[in-house]
Amino acid sequence: MLCFLRGMAFVPFLLVTWSSAAFIISYVVAVLSGHVNPFLPYISDTGATPPESGIFGFMISFSAFLGAATMYTRYKIVEKQNQTCYFSTPVFNLVSLVLGLVGCIGMGIVANFQSVTLRISTEISGDI
Repeated sequence: MLCFLRGMAFVPFLLVTWSSAAFIISYVVAVLSGHVNPFLPYISDTGATPPESGIFGFMISFSAFLGAATMYTRYKIVEKQNQTCYFSTPVFNLVSLVLGLVGCIGMGIVANFQSVTLRISTEISGDI
């Protein structure tokens, strides 16, 4: 199983790099589109309107996947370390995997179910 984990060190690096790029790119697109103030905007405003909301959603969805891959890789590494010497309780390792995956699911929900501004059109009829 250790041969499966060779070369997996790039996953946490890619997770941090991709997640940072998601926030920076959506901020730059929002500023260039004129949707937010360039000085200290609310983070929720930088991904609220298209096209930056689509970019933000896609990039954070991929970050959630990379986070899940990182958590699984960490779980397998600690499991392998426990075979040679006592590193941590296997129950704690499993709990950390479950909590990490729940966090990644939450990040995917945040990415895909963004708040939308609803425009309600009212019609005034002449029968008042």
